[in-house]
Amino acid sequence: MTAVAFEFAAGPAPSAFAGPHGALRVLWIDSDAVAIEPGVDMLRRHGFDVSCAETAAQAQPVLDGHGTDLVILETALPDADGLALCRKLSEAETAPVLVVAKAADTLDRVAGLEFGADDVLPKTIHPLELLARVRALLRRAARQARQAAEAALATWRFDAELGYVTAPSGRTVRLSPADSALLRALADRPGQVLPREALVALLHGDGGAAGGRSIDARVARLRRTLSACDGAGEFIKTLRGGGYLFQAQVTARGGLAAA
Repeated sequence: MTAVAFEFAAGPAPSAFAGPHGALRVLWIDSDAVAIEPGVDMLRRHGFDVSCAETAAQAQPVLDGHGTDLVILETALPDADGLALCRKLSEAETAPVLVVAKAADTLDRVAGLEFGADDVLPKTIHPLELLARVRALLRRAARQARQAAEAALATWRFDAELGYVTAPSGRTVRLSPADSALLRALADRPGQVLPREALVALLHGDGGAAGGRSIDARVARLRRTLSACDGAGEFIKTLRGGGYLFQAQVTARGGLAAA
């Protein structure tokens, strides 16, 4: 019997990275080692494990390994568009992003925030203020992690036949048939990385004409709709490389269990 309803709750969160002796790890991506030295020194003297990369390519192994609790990023990089990298990091939701830019006037700050930065600071900032901002961002991230852990006790219900998603509080949203099909494809495969091409095949068949960017737009729309249902959009994770993952513990009702 095919399942027509699912219940899902927060799945296990990725383990937080800790450096030597449990120190929080900061990755600073900037080609100007001299300019960032005072800030790096300040963070290290206050217990942070700071790694530095002069290019996006040098930073990639750490980013791929989820080996950082905070990324500090200069937008003017020699081998990449810093703002585009900021957006990718923000969408991946693996660590807060602090942009520290040489030019940080109003337009630069707005651009950084629009591209997903959690904060934007001028490179001339005093190291003590930098330390305070870093601590504030990490406190916020820890608070969000606690809230996510608390949400693990709550369960959402998804009626795949009627397209309704109901939150633990009773708040309900109605999905379009297309969004309901997309959520069902994700909920059928919790914890499984689904590249864009795989989602296209699941939704339209192997001969589907829809492109990867169309899937991106559909996922973004679904996430926005679910976010109105007590934040259920957070279950859908965007992964670097064009994939998506439904990070939840899912139980299918109607005779079919989703592992």
